[in-house]
Amino acid sequence: MRLIYTEHARDQMVDRHISEAEVEACWSDHHTEYPDKKGNLNYIGDVQGRRIKVVVDKNDNRIIITVAD
Repeated sequence: MRLIYTEHARDQMVDRHISEAEVEACWSDHHTEYPDKKGNLNYIGDVQGRRIKVVVDKNDNRIIITVAD
């Protein structure tokens, strides 16, 4: 499945040196999932020893809203 990245997500990936491969690994193999106060899902995963958080749109989990570490 192809993920769709918002401009904000892309900016955060650049600022935090997080690659698409790392986002995709977290998205597909996360250990924690919870909704934020807006209803968007937060996925937390460990990717190559690094904790990554990926926030996806509540209506379409292929749309990456933001990324953090």
